[in-house]
Amino acid sequence: MVSKFDKELGLDATITRRDFVYGSSLVVSGALAGCGKNVDQGASSQSDYSFNVGTDWYGPGGIGDYATSHGNTPDLIKTAHEIRSGRFNSVDQRAIDSGEEYDLVVVGGGFSGLSAAYHFNRLNPAGRVLILDNHPIFGGEAKRNDFDVNGVHISGPQGSNDFSIPDSPRPESPDDYFSALNIPREFHYAEPGGSAAGMRIPLDNYEHMTWYESQFDVGHFFRGAATPLVKDVWRSGLNTTPWSTEVKDAFARVRSIEIEDKDGRDTDRWLDSISLKSYYEDELGLPPEVTSFYDPIMASIIGFGCDALSAYWGKYFDMPGFTKPELIDKAISEVPPEQYERSLLQSFPGGNAGIARHFVKKLIPGAIEGSSFNDVLFGRIAFDELDRAGNAVRMRLNSTAVRVEHTGKSNEHERVQITYANNGQLSQLKAKAVVMASGGWVNRHVLKDLPAEYHGAYAKFGHSPVLVANVALTNWRFLERLGVSAAIWSGGFGFTCNIRRPMIVDGKSQPLHPDEPIVLTFYAPIFKPGLGRKEQGAVCRAELLNTSFNEYERQIREQMMMMFSDGGFDPVKDIAGIILNRWGHAYVNPGLGFIFAADGNTAPPDVIREPYGRIAIGHSELRGHQYWSGAAGEGRRAVEALLDLHF
Repeated sequence: MVSKFDKELGLDATITRRDFVYGSSLVVSGALAGCGKNVDQGASSQSDYSFNVGTDWYGPGGIGDYATSHGNTPDLIKTAHEIRSGRFNSVDQRAIDSGEEYDLVVVGGGFSGLSAAYHFNRLNPAGRVLILDNHPIFGGEAKRNDFDVNGVHISGPQGSNDFSIPDSPRPESPDDYFSALNIPREFHYAEPGGSAAGMRIPLDNYEHMTWYESQFDVGHFFRGAATPLVKDVWRSGLNTTPWSTEVKDAFARVRSIEIEDKDGRDTDRWLDSISLKSYYEDELGLPPEVTSFYDPIMASIIGFGCDALSAYWGKYFDMPGFTKPELIDKAISEVPPEQYERSLLQSFPGGNAGIARHFVKKLIPGAIEGSSFNDVLFGRIAFDELDRAGNAVRMRLNSTAVRVEHTGKSNEHERVQITYANNGQLSQLKAKAVVMASGGWVNRHVLKDLPAEYHGAYAKFGHSPVLVANVALTNWRFLERLGVSAAIWSGGFGFTCNIRRPMIVDGKSQPLHPDEPIVLTFYAPIFKPGLGRKEQGAVCRAELLNTSFNEYERQIREQMMMMFSDGGFDPVKDIAGIILNRWGHAYVNPGLGFIFAADGNTAPPDVIREPYGRIAIGHSELRGHQYWSGAAGEGRRAVEALLDLHF
């Protein structure tokens, strides 16, 4: 029986969210470190729980080419957990030798892998390249969710979603991809119409959190407060918040600090040796409420809260306590109006899927029909073109590498043998060289002859999950009535959500009128302050994987009811669909000394960057945080090292 409250939330409604696109039920067990267990247990360890990743877990995927690949898919989770449990520790005699041999095999179809393939093809056009990607569609976390709401096509990012415009192409830098991939350098965005005219709406899903908050209509929600939704908190609304006088004063103070080098010491190295929590509370003397406020912001960009990250990242990301927000505001005010949009972080309608699609169009021209900007962004993918014999670059989807190892005698590495799983079948092939553009949590298990020092370095990498939820709205009149385009809160589901101004593509855009459909995006990092990084990662992944779609849907609807009911929000009428994107290892968590190793030791990323034999590793984690250009740069570096050694 459906309760009255469930009906009010719209949980009994028959809409597209109920039309699950993944129909089979798959039970996964014994492969992931269980709740509260250390993720660094031996490969043969077993967890003490199982979870169902069928229809009640995966949920709907929307429409179009991305409908069957939103977040980590059930098949991917199954195979990855089999790797983790040690199933492929010995050679499986059932593996079929395809007889294929390539000059370069790239494991991973995200930005690192796409960049590696591109640079190898550019520098060695006669070489044969194969990309193995474990998802049903390329891009890593740079994918999108597509909805059709009342005949209107709207999109939201699954993960990676913003970029900055380079001022000019710079050789030997990822910035030159804009020229090489024919990505424009000028973008324009729709203006809000109707009664929403003049509303300040972000272009992306990050800058409203703190850095450019003053530029947008951001509401801070305080549950149970006399004034629950407060706008312009830092300029004029601080006194209307329920924070204590001590906390208000602390926020005013932290936002007035500009860090400077002290006594000639290496400030970055020092900051990398202490936690961000210690910096805020011990060095600056701030109350823990300030740290707690910045915890989810840091977690949304680098995985965990202030206690599990070095203070270096606070400085790196220009957080309060390092950079005065007023200086950012001043810099914005000095930008000429005609350059204002260009100065902000940009976002394609489906996030950085737009950049990934430009890579694929360059590598395999027939993979996306047409040639216009709109074609590349929205054209249907010709999947049969991706792995066509005769292509200089081929891409094989749904193919998870499970063993990668050199052949031949020690120190006489003739080739690299790759065993991969595709639709339940194990196959083998060989390569002259391999770039591992897959995540470190996988590489340490898949690379069977990985040297001990690399294992030691990878042991210092932690990983954490994130849930990105895209809610398709039939309208956003309730936001217009409240005068907000983004919200920030503490407690409940996630901590922030926002709508975005749609990019104008070839003269057209998704609508931006309060009576028209739009996507509301939640970035919901999962973190547990107080736990160690490894334990925290295990506990948080267990939470992500053990929560059903229905439960997350309930949490989202309740959160929206709580925040937006005063604006007339009706979950039954206003929500057209919900898609969840679960990323179990979304972020690398750079702990103390990750960038600047102590005692003269080599920093963990620098160990991993060195090729061994015919294998080089290049993934975004080596930068300490994930960003498309950094990922592309690591792929470029890895392939150039192999070219110098073996070609």
